[in-house]
Amino acid sequence: MELLFKTLLSPLAWAVGFLWPLFSQSLIALEYLPSGWIAIAVGAAIAIPLGIAAQFRGSWIWIKP
Repeated sequence: MELLFKTLLSPLAWAVGFLWPLFSQSLIALEYLPSGWIAIAVGAAIAIPLGIAAQFRGSWIWIKP
């Protein structure tokens, strides 16, 4: 059960589940890209590297004391 919660609340899961749709819909709403696969791909290209970086660092905050 603990592994399930750690996986669901991990930075990568947050990036895929929240940031990816947020970036895709923002690009569509701001009319930078048309609705469709290209907006989804660009959203993924932004969100997934951020999630992977946060996963390896262990934090979303880039400056650690």
